[in-house]
Amino acid sequence: MEPSTLPPVNSRAQQLPKLAYIGDVPVESSYHGSLLLYRLLQDYPMANLRIVEGKLLRLSAPERRLTGVQYQTFSLGHERLLRTRFHKFYSAILSLTAARRAKQIESLLRNFSPKAVLTVTHGYSWMTAAVFAARHQLPLHLICHDDWPRIADLPDAVKNWLDSVFGRVYRQAASRFCVSPAMRDTYRARYGVAGEVLYPSRSPDCTSYDAPPQRLTSKSSRFTIAFAGTINSESYANALVVLAHALDEINGRLLIFGPISREEAKRHGLVRENIELHGLRPSADLLEQFRKLVDALFVPMSFDERERANMESSFPSKLADYTAVGLPILIRGPEYCSAVSWARENPDVADVVTSKNREPLAKAVRRLSEDSSYRMTLAVRALEVGQRYFAAEALQRILYRSLREGPKA
Repeated sequence: MEPSTLPPVNSRAQQLPKLAYIGDVPVESSYHGSLLLYRLLQDYPMANLRIVEGKLLRLSAPERRLTGVQYQTFSLGHERLLRTRFHKFYSAILSLTAARRAKQIESLLRNFSPKAVLTVTHGYSWMTAAVFAARHQLPLHLICHDDWPRIADLPDAVKNWLDSVFGRVYRQAASRFCVSPAMRDTYRARYGVAGEVLYPSRSPDCTSYDAPPQRLTSKSSRFTIAFAGTINSESYANALVVLAHALDEINGRLLIFGPISREEAKRHGLVRENIELHGLRPSADLLEQFRKLVDALFVPMSFDERERANMESSFPSKLADYTAVGLPILIRGPEYCSAVSWARENPDVADVVTSKNREPLAKAVRRLSEDSSYRMTLAVRALEVGQRYFAAEALQRILYRSLREGPKA
């Protein structure tokens, strides 16, 4: 069923089951998977929703949580051990003992009695959620943001076991939401059952712009590109360093919006005269800053062969907000990555650079800075395509339909 043919999100809200989210990805209005979850559940009847987060690396911040929804936590282990040279081995222990923690969930949810379970296949608690759902004969709904069996930092023998567990849980699920077509197709071939694409979502109250900012038709006094999100690998940091050098050639600047400290930026080589750190901003404020200050938006993807599987199947959630603002988008990544595939399927939605060498990126930056007609073409197309792919209501309908009706035939 296409999103446009689905009934309104709120028309059958009372038929939605009592839902327990159990997972290690916090449900909050921040970034990445946390923001995707927050937006998907933002209109869920609060009395029918309970959030249970694994207490290990990071919990949701109270001021960023869903209004009126009860949050609970359960203990996984000792976070500091994951920051030592014993990371792999302690991560293996947390994975191998995940099933035991289902007893904690049963205690926490005793007075809630959920009728369905939702989880994200990242970290350790998705396995706990699957055991809890199976014990209580509840439908399990999976959201897959990244290829966890391939990116988890575990000893090889445990990674093989993890992939086996993942396949079993994936087949157990009543619905399986994959963040990209490539992930859906890969998992179907690998695990033998069908999934459904659920792209990252914009906020239900996302500001709607009808056209790009008029200033894009004029030459900027200092051409500005922005990146929003976390810098969670050397590959992403290196991409931003290369971009900063390219901007230096035209006296341009790079704005970084996200949870990075000056110390972390210095460690990554991102303390430069033409780089500004703007911190983490609420979505509405972020879009407003983009409209006022920025001439183009940057999406880096990794060229590291060790990250290839995840680059092929994951999808950059920042594109949901990037396409809402009406600015040209610059994607840099290998030909096989999901962001490049998406851009190829939607011509003129972004300028695409598929070389990791500096000069092709510098050339793209120069063209964007000099060609106002090209900037407007990309910006207009991004608005059009983004509305089709990332509108909150359509994506909420997909999730809510599955929660009401179970798996698709």
